[in-house]
Amino acid sequence: MAWLAQRCGVQARIVGSAWGTDILLTPQRNAVMRWLTRRVLRACTLCTSDSAHMTQRMQHLGAGEVMTFPFGLEQMPPAPIPGHKNEALFFANRGLEPIYAPERVLAVFAHLAAQWPEARLVMANSGSLGPALQAQVAQQGLAERVTLVGRLGADEQARYYAQARWYLSLPQSDSVAVSVLEAMAHGAIPVLSDLPANRELVQDGRNGVILKDGQVLECASLQPLAQRADAVARELHEWVAEHALFPEAVSRYVQRLEALTP
Repeated sequence: MAWLAQRCGVQARIVGSAWGTDILLTPQRNAVMRWLTRRVLRACTLCTSDSAHMTQRMQHLGAGEVMTFPFGLEQMPPAPIPGHKNEALFFANRGLEPIYAPERVLAVFAHLAAQWPEARLVMANSGSLGPALQAQVAQQGLAERVTLVGRLGADEQARYYAQARWYLSLPQSDSVAVSVLEAMAHGAIPVLSDLPANRELVQDGRNGVILKDGQVLECASLQPLAQRADAVARELHEWVAEHALFPEAVSRYVQRLEALTP
């Protein structure tokens, strides 16, 4: 609509803020959506992106200047306290929709739980796959190990982030997700799907785990991280504080807008 208004004579310039689906999925739907995405990106004086991978895709589609910063945290939570995590607790809170693959989250945990009797999973959020996941939990005999808690408020969610040693996020497509940054800020070690944006956050085996398509999570693969879990949690917290605070990014963004204003 902004582009059409500009074409109709409105004296303004466009600033575009792209999210993962806009760039990573929408242009693949059909030729019309790809044409529209290109047209809008080319009309923008400035764009924002939340990952280097998405920035490259935007520039390939015709974007000019792109500022890259994650849509991160408003403020940092307290640093994780050594010894205060539940070492066997996994937390997942992406939407219960196909793109976020919650059924894979459950399958990955089920495989791990067979090796680790103490392991527990809390799945938050809501979505169209909620009833099917409840049935899957019952069918696999995981009712005592997996809890679906629905959509949580910010305070409840922060409490689970702070308690959980591990965080599961296995979407089929994604850019840098705020929920992953939140988990990292609370010192929850991320277990992520193998996507370019996730590899901008996690180095497999050093500060988290990257699972390739079809790969399951073995208890043995978590042991090296578990042995230095408090140090990893501290590093994750510090990385978010340095790279993913939204107010600082917005301040740079506003400065750039002012510089571009006649």
